[in-house]
Amino acid sequence: MLKASISFFVGRSKSLIPILFLAIFSNAQADDSLSETAKELANDSKRATENAVRVTKDKTCEMVKGKMECAIQKVKHGIQKAAAEAEDIMD
Repeated sequence: MLKASISFFVGRSKSLIPILFLAIFSNAQADDSLSETAKELANDSKRATENAVRVTKDKTCEMVKGKMECAIQKVKHGIQKAAAEAEDIMD
């Protein structure tokens, strides 16, 4: 279809060629930004889910085993959260 459109415009007027290429290029950039936005949203939701799971595990552990036995796990989850936040900043 793109090839047919180009040949149609070339046959009609040579002045439309730059406009056609500009339209194609603009559309390609819009697709890239849309895919990047979707990827960023997916990463954000993944990080939020992981953080919610960590918080739930920490609270459950404290209720079942007590605060002292879960302190190491809580520190580990804090480090993982900080790493995820740093990765989010890099994106």
